Amino acid sequence: MIERSLSLVRPYADRAGTVGAYLVGSATRPQRDALSDLDIEVVVEDAVYDAMPDDERQVFAYRDDEKRVVDYEFYLRPRSEFEALPASTLDLFHYPYQHAVILHDPEGLIARVVAACAALPEAVRGDRLRVHYLEFRFALGRARKTRERGGSLNLALLHHNALAALVKVLFLARGSWPATPHWIEQELAALAVPANLLGAIEAAFVPPSPEGLRSFVGTLDAWLDERGETFHRDSSALVAWAFHRAEGRRAFEVWGGR
Repeated sequence: MIERSLSLVRPYADRAGTVGAYLVGSATRPQRDALSDLDIEVVVEDAVYDAMPDDERQVFAYRDDEKRVVDYEFYLRPRSEFEALPASTLDLFHYPYQHAVILHDPEGLIARVVAACAALPEAVRGDRLRVHYLEFRFALGRARKTRERGGSLNLALLHHNALAALVKVLFLARGSWPATPHWIEQELAALAVPANLLGAIEAAFVPPSPEGLRSFVGTLDAWLDERGETFHRDSSALVAWAFHRAEGRRAFEVWGGR
């Protein structure tokens, strides 16, 4: 996989204006399978990028034996955009970089930016734990009311919101940026989130069970206790932080609903 990626990127490495290249996506992870393609991102100088036609900025190659399946992809980024990625609030620009494989980096810039994207500051981790835990609890509370009122679409959306917030809590509690949704189960397992906890999530949410959801709150709190977290134990202080403290309101503006 690495050898093939290096071979594929060589024509870009030889071009004037190429800053570097790296591999991301499922091909860098243990769960890669026959459907995994090679996601190669190439950083080029801004002037080079600006002069490119659109069809050179993103290039797909499909498999010879299966024309609908992507074999590899080149996605080109201008240098200024790449250097700005560490400041992004999108998990897409952080989690994959925790596992990125550098393919070409003559200046050392790619390694520096990739490391900055992968780093999870403790202040960010702490704020997001609080934000997403509250989102989880609020969504469950609204789901309970919605179930009594009726409205299946509303209820489905609330359960989705609760689950999305919950998995972010699990990743952050393990010191990691949240992964992309299509690999959540595999990545949580790779972070050593206990199988019985993952099983409890599935039992509560697939399909959603009122009794299972109520019970799971206690299961989650107990697991957070084991992890040494304390933020969830004083609900009054947590709500006050979210609604009455400038830092909490700001954290919700930045990280809420992501």
